[in-house]
Parts: sequence; C-alpha cells; structure tokens
Amino acid sequence: MKILIVTQHFPPERGAVRLIFEFARLFVKQGHDVSVMTATPNYPDGIVPPEYKGKFFNFEVIDGVKVYRSWVLPASNSQPKKRMIGFITFLCTTLINSFKVKGDFDMVIASSPPITTPLTGWLLSKLKKCTFVLEIRDLQPESSEDFGNLKRSFFTRMLKKYMSYMYKKADRIIGVTQGISDFLHKTVENPEKIHTIKSGVSSEFINSGSNGIRKKFGWEEKYLVIYSGTFGWAHSFETFIEAARQLNDQPDILFAFVGEGQKKQVLEGMVRDYNLKNVEFVGIQPLESIPYFLQAGDVLVECLKDVPITKGSLPSKLFEYMASGKPILYGSSDGEAVDELEKAGGALSFHSEDINRLSELILELKNGTIDGNQLGEKYSNHVKKNHSREMWADKYLTILEKTA
Repeated sequence: MKILIVTQHFPPERGAVRLIFEFARLFVKQGHDVSVMTATPNYPDGIVPPEYKGKFFNFEVIDGVKVYRSWVLPASNSQPKKRMIGFITFLCTTLINSFKVKGDFDMVIASSPPITTPLTGWLLSKLKKCTFVLEIRDLQPESSEDFGNLKRSFFTRMLKKYMSYMYKKADRIIGVTQGISDFLHKTVENPEKIHTIKSGVSSEFINSGSNGIRKKFGWEEKYLVIYSGTFGWAHSFETFIEAARQLNDQPDILFAFVGEGQKKQVLEGMVRDYNLKNVEFVGIQPLESIPYFLQAGDVLVECLKDVPITKGSLPSKLFEYMASGKPILYGSSDGEAVDELEKAGGALSFHSEDINRLSELILELKNGTIDGNQLGEKYSNHVKKNHSREMWADKYLTILEKTA
C-alpha cells in the first residue's frame, strides 16, 4: 500500500508524536510505501532546529519514511493563541505543498489533535482520490473543556459539529484507547467503522538497563520516585510536590522529574517555596535515554486530573512504565488505565488529590509491605504478551488493508 500520513507533530519533536513515527517505520518494514506530511518542528518550546529554519518546504527520509515538512508559525505550549494560528497555517501550507508530493496513494491517515488535521487529511484524500482514515489520539474539544482550557460555549459547540462532520466523512476511524472508541460509538452514525489500536511499547523499553543513570546524577543511595514526560495541565503534579513535602523527613527518598512543559515553572516555584531538597528536575533528555531513566527508578508515578475525560485515558507512557518492570503509582481512582494495571497484576492507584495515600504507597513499597519487584515483573510480562508495538502495528495494517 501507499500510505500518506498527515500529522502536525513528528520527530524530532518529543512526546507521544514519536508513536506515529514508530508505526510508520514498522509499516515500511512490512513492505509498504509510507509518506508523512508534517510541520516544521517546533514543539513544545517553539524553537525551530537550525537545519529547518527559514524553509517553506523540506523533504527528508527517516528510516525509510518519506517526510515532507511545511512551514508553520512557531509557538510554545505557553502561547495558546499563537499555537492556534500555527494549526491554521499548517492546514494552508500543507495543502499548498501537497502538490509537490507526486504519485497516487491508497489512503490518507490524518492524526488528531490538532483538530485542523482531520480537515487537512480529508481534503488531501479528495485531491489524491483515495480512502480517508481518521486517527483520534485525544478527544477535542471535549478534553479541553474538561481540563478547563476551553469554556463550554458556542465556539466549542461548533467545534463538536465540525468533528462530527469529519467522523462522518472518514472511511475508518481509529481510537487509540478503548475509552475514545467507546465515546465515538455514541456519537458516530456508523460505529462499525471504528476500531481501537493502542500505542503499545517498543522493544527498547522492554530490553533496556539503567545504563549508569544513578551514578551520573548521584542517585546511588536514593529510593527513586520518577516521573517522565510532559508537564502539561492535564496532570496533577502538585500532588507529587505535596507528597515530597510530607516525606521530607525521609532523606533517602528522592522525587526526580524528567521532561519539560507548561507546568514546570509552577512546580519549581513550589519546590523553592517549600525549600525541598528531595525533588530534582533534570529537564529534557534524549529520547533514547528515557528507558534508562525508567529502569533507574524504584517506583514510577503518573497522576491525571480527576475529570470525566481521563476515565477513558490510557497514556502511552503507561506501557513504557510497565515494560520497565517497575511498580507504578497511578493517580486516578478508576478508568481504563487503572483497569489495564489491574489486568496486568494489580493497580496501586490513588485519587489524584490524595496526598496522604500517595505518600503511604511510596513508604509501603520502600519498606517492602508491597512487593514492588513482583508487581513490576507482572507488568513487564503483561506488555510483552499483549502490547508490543509490533503486535499493534500488525493489527493496524490488517484494518488498513481491508479499508484500501
């Protein structure tokens, strides 16, 4: 098959965008011809790498994937209005540059968010006269409404009508969690065209060691609580800082935060105000080093705000956490992610604002009341058996082949 993927975000940008690339790379390994139309990289800090600056159109090949990049207005996560303009410019410049992408395609896959990519993908499917597949990685505008980034208004009602129209135009719809697919089943006229393809985890997370991370950062004698990922508004990071404050009398417990994002400055301010010595921010690290950080941890943590939309969330990092073979403390009282952990061997969950319970769980793991090693091994075996990225890529391709 000849596949054209439309996604505004793509490596070298960070975060969940790399999953799209990894699926594309696996499709190429299966003998398919894969092209990607994406934007000039600038996420999440709004900084364009030197090799991409000043180019309206750029072409490169990465691991057999043909990548066509179009200029957008750069914007950081802290500039929401500017980012909206960037979404619109991507729609315009991609359509212009699409005429430089020659040849026929069997299908166009548009990955959303942002919500402009479905329109871009549908229009390209019309220009290329091929099948249109819509991939939903986050429900918008519903997610923004729940997290308080957008107020429920005439504007969000119009966005919902627009997305309903896109669902109607799609020949296939891919939800990346069961919760997303369940939501779509209630809103899409033809629910039989909806399929669930989860992100899974790549082999480097399953097979990695710690690679000297503890020694490099001086953590050899620490009981290490690690968060790795983006510091976004969907997360209740304040709970971690408050737990660190409660555990400040335990000098061997250290909270380490790996990554960057909108909320980082707020969290650093809390740490300064509390004068905490048991919290470290290590910033963005090379993608290839993330498995080593996870292996270096004694316990891994995640915490989402307690809003309806998170019940159907299954963060891609959860599979990476599980693959590391470490115990996981998950900040959500119920939902798809908690169910997945239960299936894997048991969920150590807490309400996203329950500081006391989080502190208790850390201490119970540290003193051995809860066997973290045994639980981590169950998690690792579960993802090896059920959630390898290759397995999900094969399922994805089966759906696409039936659609083309």
